[in-house]
Amino acid sequence: MTLAEVGEAAGYSRGLAAHRFGSKAGLVQALAGYIGEQFGQQRARGPALQPGLAAIVGNIRFYFGRRGAAWTSSRAVLVLMNESCIEAQPELRPVVSAYNRSALAWFEQHIATGIANGEIAPDNDPAVTAVILLGAMRGVMLQWLVDPKLPVNAVRDRLLLVVERVLHAR
Repeated sequence: MTLAEVGEAAGYSRGLAAHRFGSKAGLVQALAGYIGEQFGQQRARGPALQPGLAAIVGNIRFYFGRRGAAWTSSRAVLVLMNESCIEAQPELRPVVSAYNRSALAWFEQHIATGIANGEIAPDNDPAVTAVILLGAMRGVMLQWLVDPKLPVNAVRDRLLLVVERVLHAR
């Protein structure tokens, strides 16, 4: 993908994307910001959830429950993440990494809050657990993009059971 191709595909001049974003990394940074904002707005339209374990469970349910247009931006994130791993696209890596750190920080915050509230077992390292949760969610959806016959709802339910068993303070 070139910025000229992006401009043409959007129905504008070949140079507009380059003028507006400066580079492919600038375009990806703007796109990642937009996608993160859209996800947050979609999630905010759902039921209000208490910080901690309820927010984590609600986020997993929401993530797996989206379809159609609500899922389009997350598909784009997964594609961008894959593109950033390719050696020919090194300029994308810091942008995608920053986006990823933001998503991980959200989970870390809610895990730490759950530990402080006594609802999440204190042996859960917030940073490590956040990576596992986000990786599981994105990994499942990446597999679903490749094979739409994947039983996403059954996988979601099993992930929620794992979360309950591993995170919940006894």
